[in-house]
Amino acid sequence: MSSEAIFLYIIAAISLCFGLLNGIQFLLKRNQTAQTIGTIMSIKMPNPETAKHRNSKWATVSYKVNGKTYQSRHRIQVPMTSQIGSTVEVRYDKFVPEKLYSFSMLRIVVSLFIATICFSAAIFKLI
Repeated sequence: MSSEAIFLYIIAAISLCFGLLNGIQFLLKRNQTAQTIGTIMSIKMPNPETAKHRNSKWATVSYKVNGKTYQSRHRIQVPMTSQIGSTVEVRYDKFVPEKLYSFSMLRIVVSLFIATICFSAAIFKLI
């Protein structure tokens, strides 16, 4: 087996595990979470070298649940176009509203797609 095929299998396995773990976590927490609209309170810009690749900023968000206002403990990833005062959709734990989740079906689908492409490339030697 060539080193390229081994590399592709490793990338595929990592992507598959990432997608499956995120999918399982999403399914397990689906009924324990809810969505609301949050307002960006502060933004931290990433390192300029990595900002181009990640295309995102990190923000502290304020949001209301049952009439009470919460502020995120940790920064969440927001689009580069976001500004202080912009609104974003956030997913929080129904029982512990201070806890935010970052489930993304797009992230799950993309990781499974990458795993499929890498496995196919390794098996059929497409590269």
